[in-house]
Amino acid sequence: MHRHLFAALLLGTCFASNAARLVVTPADGPADQPVQMQVEGLLPTQAVQLRLSLQDSRGVEWVSQATFRADLDGRVDTRRTGAEAGTYSGVDAMGLFWSMQPVSGDGSPSPLPIRPDAGGLLFKPVPFTLQAWLDGVLVGEQQLLRRINHPGVRARPLGVDGLVGNLYLPADAARDGQRLPVVITLGGAEGGIDTANYYAAWLASNGFAAVALAYYRMPGLPQDLIRVPIDPVSRAIDWLQAQPFTGQVGVMGGSWGATVAMASAAHDPRLKAVVSWVGSPAPFRGIRRDVPPADFRAVDLPALSHQGRDLPFLPYLEDVNWNQPGDHAAALENATLPIERINGPVLLVAGGDDQLGASGEMAAVAMRRLQRRSVPQADVLLYYSDAGHLVGQMHQPTTFRHASGPHLRVGGTPAGHARADRESAPTVLAFLRRALVLPQ
Repeated sequence: MHRHLFAALLLGTCFASNAARLVVTPADGPADQPVQMQVEGLLPTQAVQLRLSLQDSRGVEWVSQATFRADLDGRVDTRRTGAEAGTYSGVDAMGLFWSMQPVSGDGSPSPLPIRPDAGGLLFKPVPFTLQAWLDGVLVGEQQLLRRINHPGVRARPLGVDGLVGNLYLPADAARDGQRLPVVITLGGAEGGIDTANYYAAWLASNGFAAVALAYYRMPGLPQDLIRVPIDPVSRAIDWLQAQPFTGQVGVMGGSWGATVAMASAAHDPRLKAVVSWVGSPAPFRGIRRDVPPADFRAVDLPALSHQGRDLPFLPYLEDVNWNQPGDHAAALENATLPIERINGPVLLVAGGDDQLGASGEMAAVAMRRLQRRSVPQADVLLYYSDAGHLVGQMHQPTTFRHASGPHLRVGGTPAGHARADRESAPTVLAFLRRALVLPQ
């Protein structure tokens, strides 16, 4: 009797192993879009383990795994089936992506390897490997390619005197002959143009023309974030207005780039929309670079200037909450940019646990300031209470998002950052499409 029961169970397991099929849709697709991961042909309530792996730019392997139980139709679908155990639990379609961890040692904050292609301005697709295991037996394996940019996106240097920038156009833009919404992109305090290029490639993959613009730490530009002119943004608009593809123009920046974006739009009404990723409406102190041990050192000098004039900045005050009344209110009023003048809506992405730029706190300052508008706009605040300073656009591991070194605390939790990434990116795209629609 027991022998027959064991044989039946063994036969059922073997049958399920042979019938199980791993299905991934799409296997090759945009890195900012979710992936449908399914296992079909299982026995009802049978347990299956899915494992996802990735190699980052340092050669470190990242792995996640979760155990699921098939439904009565013998199917597991990560969009609907909760993980019972593993690196995450519960129902989360992309839980295997954000919960990945390095096999050994510490990880990096953004392990998705964003590698330039041969041309240097676009990016190589990123391979992941997904496996399905039944009772220790590998029953399915699929390679996934996640693309930072659409393969049809075209990019080239801007080639404009006095500007350091690159132009990104969506697939078939030139052949369509239509005007496009355009977004100028700006990176953060890291300087250079890499982050702006990444933003621009992402936007061009979603139908926008984009100009990635550097404002410091490039040849011919300031090397410290001290009295850095915001004027290149307006000069980029001058050039764009002479191009046949240019429709409405907006600006998007991350961290310090978001502050530059708000400052530029407050002084140039040709900008019709602003997206701030974890930025502040009031510039902080300037930053001296290449200073050990942290590279960054704040100094009591203005970070930004406009048409040769310094922009005010917030003084350094210990343990101050800029949203509370007190002696610091006058300093806040003086330093806050006149963002109520911006000639279009503003979207703010903010982390409630942002320990580097206090973007959650400063977003409240911004929203109060925007209430001074003479003409109301459809301003948006995306506030994520358990996200920190690094909110991104691509589905990738967030388990070491906090690990920016001993001198830079960014805050947030892995699940909080994953939610912020997942929700903010499509909301930003929809916001820009509405804000930059061409007049009929």
